[in-house]
Amino acid sequence: MQDMVLLADAINDVNVLGGRVNGLLTTTVMLIMVTLSTIAAWHKTKSILAAGAALLGGVALWYAVVNAPAFRDSVGETIKPGGAPPVTEGRGPAVVRVVDPVAGLEVGRGGEVL
Repeated sequence: MQDMVLLADAINDVNVLGGRVNGLLTTTVMLIMVTLSTIAAWHKTKSILAAGAALLGGVALWYAVVNAPAFRDSVGETIKPGGAPPVTEGRGPAVVRVVDPVAGLEVGRGGEVL
């Protein structure tokens, strides 16, 4: 029984550590990456517009990373298991008549679709 408690504590410790690493990556590291990309864009181009575009792109990426679980759940609600039903509107079975080749026509030609 003591071994099971230790295993549960170890799993809990790993989950807490994973949460802290995830928090570190989504806050501090993303902030540093957005800041550095904005500074690099301004330093390379000396343009406020390019730096602003880099800032907006970095913030948009940061927003997508932080809200990835919400996006995942909304897609899961939209797409039903089993895929979409087949599109049959305007389509039906095709009728094909196979004709014998006629002299003077290309060889290997198929039938005509009715």
